[in-house]
Amino acid sequence: MLFNSPLYLLFLLLTVILYWVLPLRFRVPMLLVASLVFYMNWSPPHGFIYGPMLFLDAAVIYGLSVLMTRYRDFQKSFLIIGVTAQILLLGVFKYANFFTDFGNWLLHLIHPAATLASSHFNIFLPLAISFTTFVLISYLIDVYREKETPDPSFIRFATYVFFFPHLIAGPIVRASELLRQCDNPPTFKTACFADGIHRFCTGFFLKVFIADIIAPYVDLIFSHQHYQGFNTAWVAVYAFSIQLFCDFFGYTLMAQGSAQLMGFTLPENFNAPYFAKNMSEYWARWHMTLSRWLRDYLYIPLGGNRHGTFNTYRNMFITMGLGGLWHGANWTFVAWGLLNAVFLSVQKMADELKISRFIPTALALFITWHAICLTRVFFRAENFAIAWSMLKAMANPFHWVSLPHAEGSVEQAATLNTETVLAMVLLFLIAHALIRYFRPRIQIPLLKEAGIVVAYSIFMYCVCTLGGQAGQQFIYFQF
Repeated sequence: MLFNSPLYLLFLLLTVILYWVLPLRFRVPMLLVASLVFYMNWSPPHGFIYGPMLFLDAAVIYGLSVLMTRYRDFQKSFLIIGVTAQILLLGVFKYANFFTDFGNWLLHLIHPAATLASSHFNIFLPLAISFTTFVLISYLIDVYREKETPDPSFIRFATYVFFFPHLIAGPIVRASELLRQCDNPPTFKTACFADGIHRFCTGFFLKVFIADIIAPYVDLIFSHQHYQGFNTAWVAVYAFSIQLFCDFFGYTLMAQGSAQLMGFTLPENFNAPYFAKNMSEYWARWHMTLSRWLRDYLYIPLGGNRHGTFNTYRNMFITMGLGGLWHGANWTFVAWGLLNAVFLSVQKMADELKISRFIPTALALFITWHAICLTRVFFRAENFAIAWSMLKAMANPFHWVSLPHAEGSVEQAATLNTETVLAMVLLFLIAHALIRYFRPRIQIPLLKEAGIVVAYSIFMYCVCTLGGQAGQQFIYFQF
């Protein structure tokens, strides 16, 4: 069930009521049951098949973590078994066809008639497997590093892994951030509950009234080459950057809000990323839990920046390339990750040569924003042909395209107007800048409470307007 669907609102309402009504000792087990129901509701019967499979996977990791503390001489062996099992599980379900195609391509270079497999495997990708894999790997490594000790209760551990607000698309939560809260369930606090409503309503608004409205224009330009002109291609890439932010940040706010209604706090995942002055700062502000995961469990173990310039850049490219592949079984995602590594490398060289200090802030913001947008071409394109077509259109200022007055329904006509979408992008960036500037300076409690009331009113308007519509899927659900 989607966060922006009436079914989820009903599910959340019942779960929150049950959580606060039940005695303290039953609350965490109830959350586990609710989380499994939430997962198994996804695309029946797949949810009923893969839900128990992922639950068994979590049980195996929990068992290995317990064995690591009891048999310290075999800690590394248990770690290798657990991490390998997670990578293989993800590899089979998410990357089987990807690596088969790659293997066929390599064999074809050697012998044109040789193939690994003549057809694709019909494998259904389990929902949330990418995120649960990262959660379980980080937990096992933290136990190995003695940063964590296995929780005495498997019920609490499973609740930490499957807690429904963060289950599908993050934030990627570590044991230190949520498992301790399961050990000591929070008490009801009015301020926390009100902030939860505020976050959920804000996220709902970002998803429904910005991301979903911009989406048809982006889909049109990326899927029809004859609509790709200098003006439309650039506006589509700008619009997709805003769509992705509102979609993913909106999901994160709704996840955090859902958790706060039950007193739990999830880590922050965004901090005004489009106002970063360089790519390093951008990655410290965008999908922050993923950035920290890649840093702590991949980049630093590879050596980080400790073994010379060449190894530093190598580790950066490996980390970003694998980070791109984690997003999807497509070479365009790998290209997206590697292009980010290129921009990070250029920035690092500029910093070492002391060039960055001479770049005005406004110019640094402009350059970083456009670097981000260029990487988005590969993130959004389904294949390299589409990416190349978009890049060619963006590089040709003499080819402009006028879209038809309407494409589809009357309601879509305004959305598909290039000038309208560009205005939405500019207004969003301006509004985002104003909120970022003024929000920390608002110290009047009445204004903050008024903001919650306004957000709740907008949310109720959205619900009444959408009625029984199911809502569009969040972009990161596919990963």
